[in-house]
Amino acid sequence: MTEHPRLFLASESTGGLRTVEDLQLSIQSGWPRETWLRILASAEAALGCAPFVPSDDFPGRPPGMAAQKNPDFTVCEAAGQRLLRASLAHLLTGRPEFKVSAMAQLKALYDPEVWPDWIDQAHTHFDFKADLRTGMLSQAVGLTYDWLASSLTADERVWVIEGLDRRGIQPYLESLAMNPWWAHDRNNWMTCIVGGLGIAGMALDGEHPDARRLIDLAVEKMESYLSCYGAEGDFNESVGYAGANRLPVAFFQAHRYWSGGKQNRLAETPFPEMCRWVMHTTLPPGRVVSVGDCHPNAPVTTGYVAPVASANQDGILQWFYHQYQASSDDPYQLVSYDALLPEISPEGKVPPYKSFPAHGRLIVSRSDWSAQSIACVVHAKAGREENHEHNDVGQLCVDGFGERLIIDPGSPSGYPADFFEQVRWEYYNASIRGHNVLMFDGEEQRSPQSKRGQFKEVESLSGHVVAENYIPGVGAAWKMDLSPAYHTGQQVTRTVLHLYPGYVLVLDEAVLAKAQNISLRWHTCDRAAPDEKGNFVVRGQKAILAGLVTRLDFGAINYGRREQQYHAPYDRDRVGELLEARRESYIETTLQGDRCRLLTLMVVQGAGSAEASWSKSGENWHFGDISARMTASGPEILSLSTGQRIALT
Repeated sequence: MTEHPRLFLASESTGGLRTVEDLQLSIQSGWPRETWLRILASAEAALGCAPFVPSDDFPGRPPGMAAQKNPDFTVCEAAGQRLLRASLAHLLTGRPEFKVSAMAQLKALYDPEVWPDWIDQAHTHFDFKADLRTGMLSQAVGLTYDWLASSLTADERVWVIEGLDRRGIQPYLESLAMNPWWAHDRNNWMTCIVGGLGIAGMALDGEHPDARRLIDLAVEKMESYLSCYGAEGDFNESVGYAGANRLPVAFFQAHRYWSGGKQNRLAETPFPEMCRWVMHTTLPPGRVVSVGDCHPNAPVTTGYVAPVASANQDGILQWFYHQYQASSDDPYQLVSYDALLPEISPEGKVPPYKSFPAHGRLIVSRSDWSAQSIACVVHAKAGREENHEHNDVGQLCVDGFGERLIIDPGSPSGYPADFFEQVRWEYYNASIRGHNVLMFDGEEQRSPQSKRGQFKEVESLSGHVVAENYIPGVGAAWKMDLSPAYHTGQQVTRTVLHLYPGYVLVLDEAVLAKAQNISLRWHTCDRAAPDEKGNFVVRGQKAILAGLVTRLDFGAINYGRREQQYHAPYDRDRVGELLEARRESYIETTLQGDRCRLLTLMVVQGAGSAEASWSKSGENWHFGDISARMTASGPEILSLSTGQRIALT
């Protein structure tokens, strides 16, 4: 196979594939034109600029990375995007200066004096010659070759292939001979490295002796990787890392084109389910639920949804893609988008409540499907992910009107060198201390003891959703048995009720083998402080949350406001810089005993609403016309004016 292009674009119309001519027609109007003009503008702005090198300091790049001349993600992504913009611009316009720009960046990447390594310095201790950066750059260079090939001279083709072989392919093959753990672990290392070199192999098929080996191995490994997804698309990593879905999507999208349209793997499980999982776990105005390793304010990554929507002709996924993916200068967006597929809103078609049975066992209850501002979203989890997990089994957060109110602190500002080692619980971000769950004597939740390349057993450490009830237009209720995440003799459950739009009840119950110090924390977006009765108010810019924490069983209870902080030596990132001291605030309720029943009530309203608090009358708690109470069958929330009621039964 020597014809080009063959990846993401076809040299001839066959098997439903889009050709260069098709793309040129699509960019004459609408969203494709907006995206194309951004790509063209960025490609033109780069003309005559020096190529990206590891010492470059630019917006969005951690200063420490530039100072250490480290080929980290940001500079490798920047170099790769410059290659793809220049090569696509040349392919669509024929302008020779774009080819010159791409070749200049390639020359820099191929020069060991300029780019000493295609490996991140943080990964050299693994003693492999290939890592994530090798996969990223090899994929970008391979695509660049495919899109430029028709205008390259014979000598230029030889030069590009030789450089990719020397810097990417041979280090990868040498690493494979060492049986690296990333060839077995089901995470983004496999998809980035093996998948990236597989795409490079597709670009060089017929022109490099190892091309078919790269392709065949990648297909085998990428198919095995897909087994990590749950039956309903649940990812085996935290939602904050679900952007890694783009790697298997890009691989099989490229493979569809390489096969001449004979294989359309994106139209099969788990790809449409995986995109629906991400849709359910995305919060307005474009963030993801904050559980596990995450950056709660980072925008959701949805670029890979477009090719899956197209492959499945799924209008709801097309809607989801458009809500949060603005036109950009990313070439992948332009070559992946199906302008003929209409959007379909999920409102009235997809339930706003969903629980997922695998991995993190996420539960999301939203009052509607608005993409920009929902009155209230409650999200929780009963399980533990296989990768990028925290000690947060049982975590629950509340959003209101498009902003976080009851929050997860997320990940530290930079990864410490030992963050993925056993001492990671010294960092409150990963520790039980940084989450809104019951804690006993400060003990961590149970965590897996495994090394890279070994099976990580998390099933026995995960809780379960043991009961749930969803009533359309009214609300949702669920109960989680979290006991497996805790130590022997500790029985822990959490029951959650959400009466639409914004009334929330959380009942935490525990029976312990011995008397212990018991703590329940609620991290807040502001510096909310409880009064002596457990009332508190969280004030956001768009919403307020009135809350109450009270003890249902007999005994003393104490309330306080505290802040998270790092303690030396666990206060620095991997390059030695001090971690950002965010000092997230939390309300803590403490008591002692061998059991507890703690009730938390919350109501979310718009920021302009009059502040009020929950009050108790007899055995019931009230907030306006809303009544919360405990019954023989469990808790319930009732609207006295409408009669709408939510409970587990």
